[in-house]
Amino acid sequence: MRKVVLFALWALSVASVCAQNVRETLKRDFLKAGSNYYAYQGPTRELTPPPAGERPFYISSYARHGSRYLINESDYKVPYDVLLKAQQQGKLSGMGERVLKELKLLYDEARGRYGDLTELGATQHRQIAQRMYDRFPEVFQGHTVVEAKSTVVIRCILSMQHELLQLAKNNPKLIFNANASYHDMYYMNLQDSALYKKRYSEETQRVYKEFCKKYEIHKPAMRKLFNDTTYFNEQINAFDLNKAIFKIASSVQGTEMRYHFNLFGIYSPDELYNNWLQANAFWFLSFGCNPYNGAKQPYTQRHLLRQIIEDADSCIYQPHPGATLRFGHETIILPLTCLLDLNGYGREIHDLDRLDIEGWINFEVFPMAANIQFVFYRRSKKDHDVIFKVLLNENEATLPLPTDKPPYYHWSDFRDTYLKKLDAYKE
Repeated sequence: MRKVVLFALWALSVASVCAQNVRETLKRDFLKAGSNYYAYQGPTRELTPPPAGERPFYISSYARHGSRYLINESDYKVPYDVLLKAQQQGKLSGMGERVLKELKLLYDEARGRYGDLTELGATQHRQIAQRMYDRFPEVFQGHTVVEAKSTVVIRCILSMQHELLQLAKNNPKLIFNANASYHDMYYMNLQDSALYKKRYSEETQRVYKEFCKKYEIHKPAMRKLFNDTTYFNEQINAFDLNKAIFKIASSVQGTEMRYHFNLFGIYSPDELYNNWLQANAFWFLSFGCNPYNGAKQPYTQRHLLRQIIEDADSCIYQPHPGATLRFGHETIILPLTCLLDLNGYGREIHDLDRLDIEGWINFEVFPMAANIQFVFYRRSKKDHDVIFKVLLNENEATLPLPTDKPPYYHWSDFRDTYLKKLDAYKE
């Protein structure tokens, strides 16, 4: 009973922190409105000391690549061409003229680099590796083996490289086994065609369109960019143009252009919030426990979770297992968080208006360089009662498991619970 009560009290305290007022949060840090483009800032809370005698000895992680340029040339070209055409017809406002110039600068900077890791993205992963080493030095002592795997995407491979180089700088004796192979993509970056077909069900699309209409924001933005209401109403798709410009505005913070201008200046605080609301709802409906498509999308990460468990089982009884580091994408991090039900992200929420009220806040999960770390502890090499904690973006997270040592959990409890959950899923 004490185990359950302690867990409940601790989970309640964390939930109250998560259920923040996002509107006020965005006023303090408007860059978070960029959702998955939010540039990683590192941990915001101190770690809880482990129980007496427990020492870290193994880390298992999955991390998203660091900040990057937008993936496709069209992400830059399409909105630029729309504003350029409007300029040629004398339809841009003063702000529209300024935004056109800034879009051109961003387009030029990104040319030939679409999807590439930026300088900031590399820095993010070096810093993550350094904090991992500083926080858990026992894991990386001596001739320790670090197993590292990446998806076959260059920005993920380079993110892995920067972390490993930083670890090697701290301990040149480390032994690295690094790989990026299609052989591992079935769990590193699973594209589940069966679940994908169900993702955007007719009901999901209907609910999302109604939600976006309720928080419509593209018309106020267009009135600032154009000097002719009839033109933007009849000659362009204002909804799509706003989405495209907001996407570019969100990405600026991950590039060196962040020192020169801020495209978010197009929007008032309330408009930023509404743009974010639409994006937050989209990500929930796409990868969360969306009741309108069967609430099974998190199971796209069933192979990854099973692999994490199997890797841990093979490592935790070794004298000095080191670390297993994996590098991929936000489309893995988010559903994995939901599958684990970290911090309550695995809940079904039927009212999209309550997402942020109930603590379903996308930028808390998958900023650029987002990461989930399992950190394992034991008293000695003969200790079979292994405990661990989960860090979401380097902050301690909750699991829906009873524990007498929050935020630490018993590995045996986790293993039994989640293997049963995975076994119960029918493909």
